[in-house]
Amino acid sequence: MGINKRIEKVPRMIRGSVVLHRRKCGKPNCRCAAGVERHESTVLSYSEGGRTRFVMLAAEDVDAVRAATVRYQQAKARVEEEANVGLHGLIARVAATRAARAR
Repeated sequence: MGINKRIEKVPRMIRGSVVLHRRKCGKPNCRCAAGVERHESTVLSYSEGGRTRFVMLAAEDVDAVRAATVRYQQAKARVEEEANVGLHGLIARVAATRAARAR
């Protein structure tokens, strides 16, 4: 499958973080059993219902998923900024109304 086809399958925005997950596999004779060298996989980490969940990512999907998480964070920041402007505007309007009534 070509890179363009794989990128098209990744949603435009994804909530979560792309992280490197290191863990033991549980096999007693594995190199990770001694705890020195653990298995690594790149995952999407996200929270759902108060629990952290992981989705293992194929190597060819990592960049596209990471970009989608960045777009989500940017969109979230824009919404937060707009909401704060609205909040401060409301607070100013209420304060002005109270000051006008006090005169």
